[in-house]
Amino acid sequence: MTEIENRNRTKLKLQTEKYQQLELLFEIYNLKNVREKLRKKLESIEKMIKRDCERNLTNRIEAMKVISTENNDRFKEVMSKLKSSYNIFKLVEELDKNNQYLANLNKERKRGRVDMEQYEITKGYYLQKVIDIYESVNQLKDLTITYYHELKDELIMFEDQRIKLTTEKLRKMITKKEFNQKSNEIESLKHQLEEKLAFFEIEIIDLELE
Repeated sequence: MTEIENRNRTKLKLQTEKYQQLELLFEIYNLKNVREKLRKKLESIEKMIKRDCERNLTNRIEAMKVISTENNDRFKEVMSKLKSSYNIFKLVEELDKNNQYLANLNKERKRGRVDMEQYEITKGYYLQKVIDIYESVNQLKDLTITYYHELKDELIMFEDQRIKLTTEKLRKMITKKEFNQKSNEIESLKHQLEEKLAFFEIEIIDLELE
């Protein structure tokens, strides 16, 4: 294997690892949504139990608690694999905290509660943290845009497969049952991909930081 081939393979592996981080981010987003839905359902059922102690409701809530525990376990597992520089949720949270701290620091300085030297040192420290977060988010945006376009190509590929499938059906190359089965599989994959694209676009690409 040549040096160029080695470099290309290393580059491809690195890019794949970065994309895997984006996939973990999307899974965390879904797990959060599931957790929130479970929480609301549990609260609703618990209220119903207080009014009507039916056994089936009690069994149902126990089953949902099991699902909730599994969700939490998976969430912790995925979070342990996600690098902090890719965690857009945490980056935004940290940015808000640092900006708020700087705003409070300025108020304290105007009130004369912080001397100038301490003010400048502290301000410089937190401004650097804000700059670092902006850089991380911009790098994440660039990576996501690249991956987004690759996923869009996959979406086009699914549409091509659907057209091909329809043609095979018209030519009676496949049965109606086979067509329905494969068509449903394609639509399911398309739907999953569209959800992923929407997440990347709304939560990362179009994200506007203060």
